[in-house]
Amino acid sequence: MGKKNIVWNDYISQEERFADFFNGVVFQGEQVVFPEDLVPLDSKLWGRQPDKNSYNEFIRDTVKLWQHEDEKYILSLEPEDSPHYALPVKYMNYESVQYDRQYKENMKAHRKNRDLCSDEYLAGFSVSDRLFPVVTIGIYLGEKKWSGSSRLSDITGISEKTGKISRYFAPLCNEFRVNLVNIYDLETCDVFQSDLREVFGFLRLRGDRAQLRNYVEENEGFRHLQEDAFDVLSVYGTMDLKIDREEYRTKEGIDMCLALQQWEEEARAEGTAQGIAAMNELIYVMVKEGRAEELLRSSRDYDFQRKLMKECGIQMS
Repeated sequence: MGKKNIVWNDYISQEERFADFFNGVVFQGEQVVFPEDLVPLDSKLWGRQPDKNSYNEFIRDTVKLWQHEDEKYILSLEPEDSPHYALPVKYMNYESVQYDRQYKENMKAHRKNRDLCSDEYLAGFSVSDRLFPVVTIGIYLGEKKWSGSSRLSDITGISEKTGKISRYFAPLCNEFRVNLVNIYDLETCDVFQSDLREVFGFLRLRGDRAQLRNYVEENEGFRHLQEDAFDVLSVYGTMDLKIDREEYRTKEGIDMCLALQQWEEEARAEGTAQGIAAMNELIYVMVKEGRAEELLRSSRDYDFQRKLMKECGIQMS
C-alpha cells in the first residue's frame, strides 16, 4: 500500500467522514448513515487458491459494517489515484471474498451449533440464512482524466462480439459494474457536511493556481483544517506542502490560507533562484565561447534566450 493510500485511509476511516461520504454521494446530502451505526471491519481477506493448499491475501482499504434499523450492510471505500483498466475484476474479487468470508463464518456457526440437517448441512447454509449486502465504491482522486473500465463486459468484450455463438452466450455472462465516484464529476461539494467539502473542492481545483487560491481564501473551513485533512492535500495536491505546519497551527487546526501563501512565496523564490542560476550559466558559456553578440540579443529576445539555453543543455524551470 502506497503513501497516498495510507494517508487517505487514515483520513476517511473516521466514522464521521465515512458516513458523510455515503450521505453525500448515495443519499444526496440526506443524513441517513450515522457514525454511531458504523463498526470497523478487518480489511484483510483471504481467498483459497484452486489447489486448496494456499491462499491469496486481499487487502481492502476501508471497510465498515453499517446497521440501519434491522438491516446490515458492508460498506467499503477504495481510493484510486490513476486509471485502472481492470478495476471490475479487482472489485469483483474483493466482493466475492467478502461474501465468502460471511458464508464460511455462517457455516462454522452451524457446525458448532449442529442445527442443520440434510441438504442444509451439506451446504452449511440454511434456506433462511442471509448474507449482508456488500457495497463497494471507488473514489478517483487522481489528476489525469479517468479512462479506466467500469464494467466487466468492457474487459471481456462480449457485448462487442457479433458472431452467432456470442449471441447465445452474451446473456449468460454475468455483468459486474464498478461504482466509481470521480471527484471532477461531482456537481457540488456542498452535499458534504464534514471537511470532505474542502478536501474535494481543493483537489478539483489543484490544476488552476488562481482559482484554487480564491477558493481557499473564500472558504472559512480552510482557516481551521484538521491535520489529517491537510495531509491528504499534501500528498494528492500538485504542490509539495513540506512546510513547518507549527507556524500555522491554531487551536482549531491548521490555517491553510497562510500555508498556501507560504508555499507560493517559496515556489516563487525557488523559481527566481533557478532562473538566476540558469542565466549565470548561460553568461559563462556565451562569454567563454566568444558569443557576446548572441548573449546581448538574448537579453532582449526571450525566445532566443530559451533557444540558447536548450542548445547549451541548461535547464530552466
